Amino acid sequence: MNWVEKYRPKSLDEVVGNRKAKEELKRWIEDYISGKDRRPVILAGPPGCGKTTMARALGRDYNLDVIELNASDNRSAEIVRSIVGSAAESKSILGRRILVVLDEIDGISGTMDKGGLREILNIIKTAKNPIIMTANDIYKPSLKPLRERCKVINLRPLPTNTILSVLKKIAQEEGLDVDEETLKLIAKHAQGDLRAAINDLESLALGGSLSPEEAKKLDSRNVEKSIFDVIKMILKTTKYDIALSTLWDLKEDLETLEEWLSENIPREYKKIEEVATAYDYLSKGDMFLGRGKRRQNYNLWRYASALMGTGVALAKEEKYRGFTPYVRPKVFTKLLQNKSKREILKRILSKISSKTHVSTKRAREDLIYLSTILERDPYLGAELVRFFEFTEEEVEYLTDKNTAKKIFKILKEREKKKEIKKDKIKKKEEKKESKGKQITLETFLQ
Repeated sequence: MNWVEKYRPKSLDEVVGNRKAKEELKRWIEDYISGKDRRPVILAGPPGCGKTTMARALGRDYNLDVIELNASDNRSAEIVRSIVGSAAESKSILGRRILVVLDEIDGISGTMDKGGLREILNIIKTAKNPIIMTANDIYKPSLKPLRERCKVINLRPLPTNTILSVLKKIAQEEGLDVDEETLKLIAKHAQGDLRAAINDLESLALGGSLSPEEAKKLDSRNVEKSIFDVIKMILKTTKYDIALSTLWDLKEDLETLEEWLSENIPREYKKIEEVATAYDYLSKGDMFLGRGKRRQNYNLWRYASALMGTGVALAKEEKYRGFTPYVRPKVFTKLLQNKSKREILKRILSKISSKTHVSTKRAREDLIYLSTILERDPYLGAELVRFFEFTEEEVEYLTDKNTAKKIFKILKEREKKKEIKKDKIKKKEEKKESKGKQITLETFLQ
């Protein structure tokens, strides 16, 4: 379980920051239950300030069954009616009242929602259960009708000290050897986004680089948000228009997007065929990107953009629900920091080139596929390691220490089984040979 979910507060009292907003939310649910105020509520504020966490915690505190839907992904009238409409009118199978949570309501576009917004407006008129919506930007013109019919509770970005206190608790719980300066830098770079700060801490901890120097390398939080939001939309959606429109707001260059997608595709997609298709689109996009640069024909970049965005998004058969901890690109950069690591890469590429009769350049292109297989399927990975004659150090380069140990343990067990089998065959043959010699001697004596 990722740390954001592991340390998510279970009750409103555990939620840090935004004290007034929490008090308002409590008053609202009590007024709703008593019949004083039956309006839905909108929790509005920047990413990572606790909107969804507050909604879930409220449900637990008041013994409500929470049904959650991401409005930006499920915005057609039919889906909203079937899921939200039903939940807003009925009770749970346990007979308890339901709390409907609609995340990212501002993700609904006035021109592309296919009636989803209108359906939400119709549902809140007759809803018998409380509804909470969350939004980063509630003041979009298209959301004015919704704003007028709901109670709006505004949340603020969390102070750096508040984020720091949470990071300290997590560091203590996880037994991390990290100094306060590093935690302060992570908290500061988060710019009020607690979720991003926790993700950064987990990312640095997994990489074994919990130092002020590594924390200082964290990109500006504004840039991080842009990249995290874009790859989340591309990897989560199965809709062409959403993936394409996401790229319009991309603040980073396509090379950066390519690196991020390359690192996170196997973290999101579960089927090896989907991973392969996604990387195929990514490599084709890279081809157009390169041609555009060489020929100075930047019109070709639109094809690169479409292939990297919509191609990767549509590579999966269905949307994978749940949170995925995306990480910064590291597959090709983390191990090129010194000469010894470059030598490891050189050896790996040489072995792949020799065994498959391709150039080292082509071998490098296939490295990400190999890394994915080794991580996903250690048993198949063991066969590949045996074929390429990789050392444990080289496998660790391509994956991580634990995966390398697991693969070589599999190889040792297989070798042990082979030796046992050989011994059995040898003993059987010796026994047979011995028996044959004995019969011959007896026959001779007769």
